[in-house]
Amino acid sequence: MRVPTTEVVACARVSVVDGRLTWASAPPVVLRRTGPRQVHVVAVGGGPLGGDRLRLVVEVGPGERLTVHTAAATVVQPGREAGAEAAFAVDLRVADGGELVWRPEPTVVCDGAAWSSSVRVDLAGSARARVVEQVVLGRAGQRGGRCSSALDVVVDGAPLLATTTVLDGADPALTGIGGTGGARSVGTVLLVGDDPDGEDAGAEDGVVWARSPLAGPGSLLTAVGTVRGVGRALARDDERALVGPASGAPDG
Repeated sequence: MRVPTTEVVACARVSVVDGRLTWASAPPVVLRRTGPRQVHVVAVGGGPLGGDRLRLVVEVGPGERLTVHTAAATVVQPGREAGAEAAFAVDLRVADGGELVWRPEPTVVCDGAAWSSSVRVDLAGSARARVVEQVVLGRAGQRGGRCSSALDVVVDGAPLLATTTVLDGADPALTGIGGTGGARSVGTVLLVGDDPDGEDAGAEDGVVWARSPLAGPGSLLTAVGTVRGVGRALARDDERALVGPASGAPDG
């Protein structure tokens, strides 16, 4: 466990161009190749903690394919200064004909922590992308901290999607009937470059979900509910994707 003494600023990069996979780690964001077209992000040293500024840049060249996972859940904890926000910016760039999957394990925002997450997806031509993310408010027995998650998608220089979700386990308005309705987890599945496959909306034990079509083509599925319920909904929708993990690789 990292002691909150100093803030960390780090930017890691991974790219696959002309059949060559290259990467540069920036602790605590460490990259490990786990397949011919697969990379896992391994967080070292604990955290993130309030005040940390982390960034990951992923580039996929023309006709290439890459899947990026995280090795474990991201657990966001308070920093030395009360209310200090930790931030993680993910920049995904896919050239014409390329395919990219970004599927991290869930992010858990602990009591007293503040988390800002941003994902920008920049696609060219016939590129395809799938982004699957899940946020959990607090560990077991906690209400959870504050989280702001931004998702922006650009195709051939034109904006396709710009959305921000704000959660706070200690805010009665955001956890009430006009917000999460007391649910601990929210997850999304973004698909760009393919028509969606599956139901537009539904509900089952522990989760409700709805899908919004995009003019990419594509869709954005949003699920709200228990940690396990949301996880099931995301996994089921992810299995329908035309863009999936590399053959024979672990499913992270």
